[in-house]
Amino acid sequence: MECHHVNRDGADLWCKVRGSIITIEVKSASRPLMQNKEVVTPTYNFNIRKQRAEWFCFVALDRQLLILRPGDDLHTTTVRFKQFEFNEQNQRRTIEELLNSC
Repeated sequence: MECHHVNRDGADLWCKVRGSIITIEVKSASRPLMQNKEVVTPTYNFNIRKQRAEWFCFVALDRQLLILRPGDDLHTTTVRFKQFEFNEQNQRRTIEELLNSC
């Protein structure tokens, strides 16, 4: 995969994968947050309002892990992941999903 950082609305990266160019929007969170006192699992929250990328890359900075999701699969303005969802297995799986989509 060849990637280039771009300064465009709705896309941070233009990536060439098997001859196709895809756009990726990168969203990061420094740490998970507690939603409320009743929810005991810390959650990473990502705001994706007005974003139109083909793929989104969600990064948990404190864990140094990422999860990728197709833009067409996201139907809300806030995407949430539980802390345990950021793991090496999910990172590897979602990278493979992106590569296999092209």
